[in-house]
Amino acid sequence: MKRFLTLNLIAVLVLSFSLVGCNTAQQQNTQAPNQIATESGEPPQAEAETRQDVLGEEKRVVMGFYTDPEGEIPGSKESMMKNIKLMDEVSFFWYSFDANGKILTTGKKDLSIKEAAQKNGAKAYALIHNMRGGLFDANLAHSVFANPQTRSKFINNIVQLVINEKWDGVAIDIEKTPPADRNNFTAFLGELHGALKAKDKVLNVSIPAKFIDYPSDLWSGAYDYASIGKNADQIVLMTYDEHGLGTTHGPISSHAWVNKVISYAVTKIPREKIVLGLPVYSFDWGSNKPTMPDYLSYEQSMARAKKHGVEVGYDEEHKVPWYTYTANGVRHEVYFENKQSLQPKMEYAREHKLHGVAIWRLGMEDPSIWDSLVKTYGTNKNKK
Repeated sequence: MKRFLTLNLIAVLVLSFSLVGCNTAQQQNTQAPNQIATESGEPPQAEAETRQDVLGEEKRVVMGFYTDPEGEIPGSKESMMKNIKLMDEVSFFWYSFDANGKILTTGKKDLSIKEAAQKNGAKAYALIHNMRGGLFDANLAHSVFANPQTRSKFINNIVQLVINEKWDGVAIDIEKTPPADRNNFTAFLGELHGALKAKDKVLNVSIPAKFIDYPSDLWSGAYDYASIGKNADQIVLMTYDEHGLGTTHGPISSHAWVNKVISYAVTKIPREKIVLGLPVYSFDWGSNKPTMPDYLSYEQSMARAKKHGVEVGYDEEHKVPWYTYTANGVRHEVYFENKQSLQPKMEYAREHKLHGVAIWRLGMEDPSIWDSLVKTYGTNKNKK
């Protein structure tokens, strides 16, 4: 997920932020892992319609990404425990790999949290990524995918991880794969899908958003939508970072842009496999570093607006909230997502009969989005 790079690249360049999984203590949760509660003792609108009631036979899923704390941004544990009854799937950002295909644990793995999700009706996926030193590593992806023997070893290790730790499936978030490895990446997914299917496990794959295929593009060229659609059970379209690290200020996920991406994707991928990515974070661009925005949670962005005494506006054209402020002579533009901007995206996924939505990431969201998710998708509490 590119939004990780904002914290991590700034850490590398100016040593002002910590990397994912830093030593900042994770917020304490005094409940046992399988005790799920909200302030009222129940999930929001817990007695509302179930997914089946809302959608009939066309059930859609709500998925959340789980990470460790990122600098001052809290991790996902509290949000997951509070809202698990409203989710069908959780992907845990805990694993990477080396050039020999060995699986590495990169997060603060706690399988009791995974088990809590499963006990409360959600599938749990082991998410495997290619981050090293806080950045997605193209060379690491190439070293594994380009060598059939290493690729096979990597797949065997993934399957063993899933079986040994009792995961429901695997989520692949391997980014910046070199364009030259387009066919190798497709082959990897095909081989992995077959191996997982034999064990009755799910393959979930995250891919960058695009609305035209340029095979030589350094960011998205390696991801052949049509081939990936044939070799995965679920495809998370990362419909975020329309503007972000490396760009000037603008919407993170404007309505028209999302529509353009989905309109292209459904011509290549079966729509019943597509999961629409929902960004719940914020970016703050300062005029002194116009392409290096700060990465913030919803709560942090609201705190900044309050601190500087500014009102939050809503861009009707792009259907996103934003505000500006000036600090120490530097003008800032802040874009983020909230209940108002995410509701149309949730409805879009449902109306277009996509597989569901995926939240990047738990713990950064506007808390009120959960009410919208219940109204749009129901709860999972009657899931068998």
